[in-house]
Amino acid sequence: MDSLSFGTLDSSSGAPRLSGTASKLDTAAIVEATYEAKRIPAVRLETKITRNEARLAAYQEMRSLLSDVQSALAPLRNPPGFFGARDNIFENKQAFFASSTNTDPSSLLGVSVGNSAQKGSFEISVDALAVAEKRATASTSSADQTLADGWNGAAAFSGTIDIGLDGGTVATIAVDGTMDIYDLRDAINAQSSTSRVRANVLQVASGDFRLILNAEDTGKAITIGDASGITGGFATTQLQASAAASFTIDGVAITRDGNQIEDLVDGVTIDLYKAESGTKVTVSIEPALGSVKEQIASFVESYNAFRDFVDLQSAVSATGEVAEDAVLFGDRAMRSVVQGLANVVGGGVTGLDPGALTSLRDIGITLDATNHLTVDDTELDQALLTDVAGVRGLFEFSYTSSSSDLAVFARTNALADDAFTIDIVDADADGVPESVTIDGIAAEIDGSTIRGVEGTAYEGLELLWIGSGSVSIDVRATQGVADRMFNFLDENLDVFEGSIGRASASLEDLNRDYAAQVLKIEERAERARSDLIERFSAMEAALSIANAMLEQIRSQVDAMTGNV
Repeated sequence: MDSLSFGTLDSSSGAPRLSGTASKLDTAAIVEATYEAKRIPAVRLETKITRNEARLAAYQEMRSLLSDVQSALAPLRNPPGFFGARDNIFENKQAFFASSTNTDPSSLLGVSVGNSAQKGSFEISVDALAVAEKRATASTSSADQTLADGWNGAAAFSGTIDIGLDGGTVATIAVDGTMDIYDLRDAINAQSSTSRVRANVLQVASGDFRLILNAEDTGKAITIGDASGITGGFATTQLQASAAASFTIDGVAITRDGNQIEDLVDGVTIDLYKAESGTKVTVSIEPALGSVKEQIASFVESYNAFRDFVDLQSAVSATGEVAEDAVLFGDRAMRSVVQGLANVVGGGVTGLDPGALTSLRDIGITLDATNHLTVDDTELDQALLTDVAGVRGLFEFSYTSSSSDLAVFARTNALADDAFTIDIVDADADGVPESVTIDGIAAEIDGSTIRGVEGTAYEGLELLWIGSGSVSIDVRATQGVADRMFNFLDENLDVFEGSIGRASASLEDLNRDYAAQVLKIEERAERARSDLIERFSAMEAALSIANAMLEQIRSQVDAMTGNV
């Protein structure tokens, strides 16, 4: 017996494989086929995981598209809270100019308008601009001549200079005779944020260098206090006197220290550029209708982008098969959102005055055959030009109260009443109600906050009361299209409670469960493979011994029979 062959056990891609077998069987293939057969349930689960991951990615895309819709709606809904008016697109204003002469009014002044500005007009005439004072020091003969040589008769000195603006903070500047005029400039500028005085060096001629002091605020004189340690003090000459701006608004003479005026008209900033007393500029402040139209267009664009996504997820082939990319075909969460948005877009606004604009159709926004929004620009322009208040009522949450001490802080689509009376009992008039009812239904009280109780017609309504004493307040509120759609999306986009969040969480839980099952299946398949390898190894060893013994018997038989 020359040798015994038990096969060869090696490793491929980390897995043990048996080859060179005595049985002449492809045991490696048998082992791998058995392993893969054991993994078939895991493969099915991995396919489910891949499909779920595609659905999760689609949910994420849907969330992003719906967030875009919500962002476009926010300025149209009359945002709640303390900064609501600032963010309300309907409160945006713009200024228009008209000149009494041929002078371009924008060359004389500029007007910036905030949301708190009221619609109206005023006439302004600019008589003089505010200017800043400028002063010059005595000269030095060269850039590097010391101040002792230039200003103090070559006598050494060391002291301070107090510099500031009239009525402002004074900065104390350390100075000595070894400094040159540039050193003094740098020392003054190092404290210009305190003194509001800035220095520059002006070379008047080859032997004439002077320090120029510039007031950084118009209408205020530069003040220079005692200059201790300098013989003769710190002498300067006025180059330009400070002066206040003077102008008239609607015939009333006004002066201001600066050329930017922010305290005349609420929400309006006026910048004076040039004086021309013979020219009167009429400033008209009007709603920024162009901004409103752009915001409405942004809403339509974002809504249609979402509808494109829905169409992709609902696509079927000509033979009726679901498209490969339509991973959310028939999805309940997507269907719920689509239906909810459609109800708001196609519905009307209740609680408005008779004859008011109550639906998007009334301003030229309609659904086409593919459920995309289309805009009739002519009809929308006409509505904005002739009834911007009606357009506001169609889109935003509107609220009126018989008391200015009551304000809406928050609301949801659960609010089911548009006219009600709030009875506040504050017997001791300390500003903290003892009880509050809304149309006879008890409300929750938290300090000065009043909330509608869950399950009532006033659920989701949150009011702030800043008054005192017992009072009855009549309230009227309506929810426009933008407000209702925003609130609907807010509920559905909630990470934990929203329909998309819940659906995503369910898929993530499934995938974690599937992954755990795959791991267990693979562990069982690996154990089965190891067991097979051991069995085949034992079989190959036995066969190898048997083959060797058979070969030995044959040799002995051949020797006995002469077959050698």
